[in-house]
Amino acid sequence: MPTQEKIHAAIQGATCNHSWVSVDDLADELQIPKSTIYGWKTRGLGPTWVRVGKHLRARRTNVDAWLDSLAEVSA
Repeated sequence: MPTQEKIHAAIQGATCNHSWVSVDDLADELQIPKSTIYGWKTRGLGPTWVRVGKHLRARRTNVDAWLDSLAEVSA
């Protein structure tokens, strides 16, 4: 198991090229209540969410892919 020092060093040296979206961000973007997004998450729908502490985040690329898949189904 890695030590705290090794974890800290890995985080310091890491570069993150991801753009992250919060539940609030997605709710604002789609103009829907946050409770709808939480309901989707509970039912396994919507983008893949990552818990960071007490916060939920989704990668922008996952959100866009999920939205694109909805458009394909509707077409």
